[in-house]
Amino acid sequence: MSSRRQLLATAASLPFVLAACGGKKASGNEPPSIKLGRDTCKRCGMIISEERFASGTVDRDGNALIFDDAGEMIATVQEEGLNDRRVWVHGSPSLEWMDAREAWYVVTMDVPTPMGSGVFPFDTESDAQAFAGEHNGTVYAWTDLLANWTFEALM
Repeated sequence: MSSRRQLLATAASLPFVLAACGGKKASGNEPPSIKLGRDTCKRCGMIISEERFASGTVDRDGNALIFDDAGEMIATVQEEGLNDRRVWVHGSPSLEWMDAREAWYVVTMDVPTPMGSGVFPFDTESDAQAFAGEHNGTVYAWTDLLANWTFEALM
């Protein structure tokens, strides 16, 4: 291969190499990308294996922090003052990414979560109320959860 072709091939592959080597990146308006069974939680270091509990934050530059338990993400937002970041959870029952500020939350210790936070995000208030009624839980909107809940890790 001529040196000019080598140079062109190297230049063409550079963006892919840089993307593979960089940290987690996302658009500031999109949820983080999580590879289940491979990526690890920013807070506890455990592998993220269950989509319904996976959550994350993304700053304006697209830098993402990902978590294996919504409670760990919420605690990190509280402790590190990350209120300016976009926050994402998987709502139930849809399991679709949604803005965490629009989700409804149930806190219950009757149903396990990956790190024992007991925090379950829901698509709608009615879904959250139904789950809370079945599992002795308390329903919160985002701002109420931040103001009234503290993560007590079971580690």
